[in-house]
Amino acid sequence: MTELSSLQISVCTVIAFIAGLIDAMAGGGGIFTMPTLAALGLPIPMVAGTNKFVGTSGSSAATISFFARGKMDKTTALIGGACSILGSIAGAKTLIHAGNLNESVTKGVFGVMLVTMALYMFFKPQFGGENSYQGPNARTIAITIFAGLILGFYDGFFGPGTGSFLVFVMVRWLRFDFVIGTGNAKAINFGSNVGSLGTFIAGGLVSWEVAIPMGIANAAGSVIGSNIAIKGGVRFVRYAFLIAALAVAGRMFWYMLTGK
Repeated sequence: MTELSSLQISVCTVIAFIAGLIDAMAGGGGIFTMPTLAALGLPIPMVAGTNKFVGTSGSSAATISFFARGKMDKTTALIGGACSILGSIAGAKTLIHAGNLNESVTKGVFGVMLVTMALYMFFKPQFGGENSYQGPNARTIAITIFAGLILGFYDGFFGPGTGSFLVFVMVRWLRFDFVIGTGNAKAINFGSNVGSLGTFIAGGLVSWEVAIPMGIANAAGSVIGSNIAIKGGVRFVRYAFLIAALAVAGRMFWYMLTGK
């Protein structure tokens, strides 16, 4: 195992705080923490497992914040969260046993998807402006289950942009406003983080010396970011989502072009 210095851990902790702040508002915190951990020279599976602990710490704090402020639909959060646990366990196990994947191609594909989502939201300003969710029915429950399973698998297997994808589903297809949609997305993302984290821990793939301080910092950033999002309202979160989605996509394209 690579031995880490106090300076390396301190830098990672600061970046984890910033990532939590941003992730709680619109998703995309992983674009900061994943490259930071990879730069430490940790094995890739260890990077994934350690980052998942950091993400779980942040998503749990954000979920509690949105729930406490009443900015979450409990039925959607519970169903989606339960399904995302199952999906993420399958995704993490697939990653552990699948060997190497062509990350350049994969990140390019999902980068295009994120840009498409951001542009769609930009040119459709009516979406996410108000909460017009129709309540639990066959259609909304089916969408919630599908999103939980598929995006949970994606989060366990790959990860970047999961929160942004979930917010898009909540706003575009379930018709939540951006604030409640983000609250739901945090709860579902928490489920996928827990499922995949358990799988990585079982495989001994978490570097605890850096994961714990990063996790604490990420949680603190998430609490602050959640409060900013809730106070800022729908318009603020909408633009935060657009910026975050484009930033994640840009990071993916950069990796595709440079391999870094």
